Amino acid sequence: MSETDTQARGRNNRLDRATRLSRLAQIGRDHGYFRRIGQRHSVLFVEEESDTLLVTFDTAERVLGKSPDGLPIGFPAVQKWEWSLLNIMGSRHSWFREDQLYTFFDTLVDTGFFDRFDRVVFLGLGPMCGYAAAAFSVVAPAARVLAISPAATLDRDDAPFEQRFRPAWRHDFRSRYGYAPTMIEGAEAVTLIYDPTDPMSAAHAALFRGDNVARHKLRHGGMSIGAILSVGDALSKLLAAAARGPVSDADFARITRPSRRNFLPYIAALMTRADQVGHPRLALMAAEHGQRLAVDGRFDRAVEVLRGRIGAD
Repeated sequence: MSETDTQARGRNNRLDRATRLSRLAQIGRDHGYFRRIGQRHSVLFVEEESDTLLVTFDTAERVLGKSPDGLPIGFPAVQKWEWSLLNIMGSRHSWFREDQLYTFFDTLVDTGFFDRFDRVVFLGLGPMCGYAAAAFSVVAPAARVLAISPAATLDRDDAPFEQRFRPAWRHDFRSRYGYAPTMIEGAEAVTLIYDPTDPMSAAHAALFRGDNVARHKLRHGGMSIGAILSVGDALSKLLAAAARGPVSDADFARITRPSRRNFLPYIAALMTRADQVGHPRLALMAAEHGQRLAVDGRFDRAVEVLRGRIGAD
């Protein structure tokens, strides 16, 4: 790519980011507000005639750069059920640790904002946003929380095993909203989804305890859990279930099974894992299922190899 092409591509990317920001600002003007909070956060509020408020946490990098529609996580559920939305968008390493953001939530509590709704649901996907959904849920007693692959904290004493987010270690996790497992004690129901085969995800999940916490395992989901749940509108269905109360094991399996069965990277991970632990027949079943779904032939070679190995045995 020439230098001219690179510069043109950069301008287009900036324009795209500006267009996305402009769209969020317009949604705020039409339905509530969109404003900056401190140096590293912004807030979008969309008000509907509903008794349910969805509070979501997202990153600017995803919404303004990677999201196909340029909208915050949970927006399809807001549109589908006409819920109100309060979205907090933070920069990549902010971890929602900023005094101005705490003051913003203080104001909402003091003015009775959350009391206007019969149900308040907090949603966060990934270590940082899942952490925030759990930590800030304390502002709305009896809230419901859906935290997907959340971190509990980055405090070095409480989570010495966590080595992934070194740029965020500078933040203070001992002050307000610092330790998420403590902040969920007043929540009515907490649904926590994690990958037990991911040591970091499992270690953080183990710190969330209490009778109000329901853990659900999505094995081998890894960093793709969000993508898996985007298949077949599973995330919106999980939100609807979480808004009603604790998500049962049966509901979780029913909602996520179609997504897992139709997400090719997940099927490939299952195939690889089954083969690694000495279950070639299970690996072959996964490979054959992937072969039926895939149109690019990525599973053809695996099916051939596994059939040959099984036949040789």
